[in-house]
This record gives sequence, C-alpha cells and structure tokens, in this order.
Amino acid sequence: MAKTWFILLAISIASFSCCYGQNYYHSPNDTLTAYTSLDAPVTMNITQIHPNNDTLHFNWNKLDVNIPFGWEANICDNSNCYTSLVDSGTTLPVLPGDNGLMLIHCTPHVNEGTAIIRYTISEENTPLQIDTITWIINATFAGLNQLTGYSPKIWADKSELHIEDDLKQFNSFVLYNSFGSVVFEKDMNQEKIVLTSLSPAVYFIKLIGETSIYSQQIILFE
Repeated sequence: MAKTWFILLAISIASFSCCYGQNYYHSPNDTLTAYTSLDAPVTMNITQIHPNNDTLHFNWNKLDVNIPFGWEANICDNSNCYTSLVDSGTTLPVLPGDNGLMLIHCTPHVNEGTAIIRYTISEENTPLQIDTITWIINATFAGLNQLTGYSPKIWADKSELHIEDDLKQFNSFVLYNSFGSVVFEKDMNQEKIVLTSLSPAVYFIKLIGETSIYSQQIILFE
C-alpha cells in the first residue's frame, strides 16, 4: 500500500512539473542588437511566443540601464507604451493564440556610443523562472568624421548663445537640452549666429558639415 501511495505521489509531482513548466519562449532571441546613426530612431521587439492553450500573465522589472548622455529611450509592452525606461510593469493577459511583447524605442542624440538596456521578465505561474532580456543599440555619426584640428567659436553670454564658424565648415546646427530633446535647429547660412532668450541650463550643440561634425556641451547661467 505504501508503495502505491509513493507511485501516486510521484505521478502527481510529475504532472505538476509538466503543467507549470515555462510555456513560452522569446523571439527572435532574448538579446537584440541594433546599429544606427545619431538622431535615427530604432524600435526593437522581443516577442514572447505562446504556443500553448492557456493564458499568461507577465511581470517585468528593470535590471540595469547603461545609456549615453542625451539619448532618449522608452519601453512598451502589450499593455502600455511608457514615456521612459520605467522600473516595472505588468502586461495584459496573453490569451491563447496571442503572444507577449516587450519593445524598446531609442533615439540617440549628440553623443556616439552604445546603450545596453536589460530587463527581467517572468510569468505568474512560474515566478522562479526569471529571464533576462537585453537590447543593445550602437550609434555613430553616420559616416561623418568628428572634426579635429579646427573648432568653431561657441560661448555663452548670460541667456545668449554665440556661434562663429569662421572657416564655414558647417551648414546646419542643432541645439539639444540635457534630456536629448531638440530645442532649436537652423541652417548655418552665415558665419555668426546668436540665440537669445534661452533658459539657464545645460545644452548640447551639434554642428554638421558636408564631411564633418562637431559637438560640444555648454552651460547657460542666469
């Protein structure tokens, strides 16, 4: 009789393990890598493929984020598209026949570099089975050379920003705030430009020429 109970217990444990094993997988992978240029946004989807006839409930949490200063990034799931890389979230139920979604939208500004964004994700029925999903974004100046040997004259006078390009190396410029958002952009159709009535803050300036690019941080005081 004891042997019979042992066999039944073993069957019950096996059935429990079968029913509550991880029943989804990530597509195309749990790690995505993208290559882009400055100011060119990328959108990267990691889908939770759901082949079984059940309903899934996902929870996700920020693990770590390493992103160049001035870049913009936000995360979305099948429930919400957030305005930033928020700390955590819960998806809508993933019904039979549907798949989950974790999405990163990133726009690199001002600085070349690489962003590494990592989140963990788990399903409510298997909370101890935690996956790490990773997005890697590499951004460059899109074939333009960071100018060396010549620097335009850029300085601040209280709320005024002065730019002088004596050698006429550049044909446009963009001014960003510290969050990477565009504050002002203009064609460089003259050697000297003065921007007035700017709020005291940290700004980034990017000057763009035919073959070269120049970037600089500047601080405006009251």
